[in-house]
Amino acid sequence: MGSGLPLTEWMAAESAGRTFTVAGGWGTATGVVVSPPERGGWFGRGRGDSARAPVVLLAPQWPGLEDALELALADDALAVGLLRGGARVARLRSVEFAGAPDPGMWIDAILDALQSAAGGEGAAGLAGTGLAGTACALASSRREDLALLVCAAAPSAEVMSRRTPENEDDPMWETSATLRLADRLAELAPLEAVTVFPRPTLFVQGAVDALLPAAHMEAWRAALAATGRTADGIEVALADGYFRIVSADGDVAPEDDSGLALLTDAVAGWTARTISRAGAAARRGP
Repeated sequence: MGSGLPLTEWMAAESAGRTFTVAGGWGTATGVVVSPPERGGWFGRGRGDSARAPVVLLAPQWPGLEDALELALADDALAVGLLRGGARVARLRSVEFAGAPDPGMWIDAILDALQSAAGGEGAAGLAGTGLAGTACALASSRREDLALLVCAAAPSAEVMSRRTPENEDDPMWETSATLRLADRLAELAPLEAVTVFPRPTLFVQGAVDALLPAAHMEAWRAALAATGRTADGIEVALADGYFRIVSADGDVAPEDDSGLALLTDAVAGWTARTISRAGAAARRGP
C-alpha cells in the first residue's frame, strides 16, 4: 500500500526517542516520546526549542477494529505531521488492558499515558485518528490545561451510531466492532465533552468518503460553535476516510500516498502556527 513514507520517517525519528512506562487500574503500557529536530530542521527551530515543545500523545487504537491497518497508516502520517509542526510526539508501543477493555479504561489509559509522557511541566496535547480521535475528544473534557487537540477522520459517535428506518435492523450493528464501539462512545457524549474547555482544535477529514461524510466534521464544529468557540477544519480533496486517494469511478488508488502526505502537511502547518501563537502569548504574559 503505497511507499510507506510516513512510516519510514516516523521510524527514523523514533529510534532517538525517550521510552516511558505507565500503569493504572486499566492495565499497563509502554511508549516513546520523540522530539522534532533541532537547528536546521523543520521550520528552522533553534537548539533547545524541542525541549520546550508541547508533548502531544497520539492515542492508541481500540483493539480489534476492522480497519486497523488503514488506521495505522493514518496514525503514522498524523505523528509525522505533529513532529514537523514542532511538537514532541508520544506514542504507545504496547497496551495491556487488565481484562476486557471498556471505553472508560481506554480513556483512562490515554490520559495516564499523556501525564506520564509529558510530566507535570510544559504544554500537552492529544491527537487521534478514527474513533481514537473521538476518544481524545472525550478525554479532553478532563484536562483543562490541554494545549491542543487534533482529530483526524474522527467520527462523531452520536452521528455514527444513529439508526435510520432503512438500517435499524441491519446485523452490522452487532457484527461490526467499529459500530459497537461507536455506540458505547456515544453514550459518553463526545460532542458535549469537546466543548468543556476552550483550546485550539483541528478536525481533518477526507472529502469523498461515503461512510464518514461531512456531517461528522459539521457536528463537531457545530457543537463548539454553539458554545461560542471555533475549531479549524480541513477537508483533504479526493481522499476517503483513511486519506486514501479515490479515483473518479470510486476506486481506491492503493499506491498513491498523496492523501496521507496532505494529512501530514495540513497537521504540520496547523501545529506550527498553534505552537507559534502559544509561544508569542507566553512571551507577552498576562
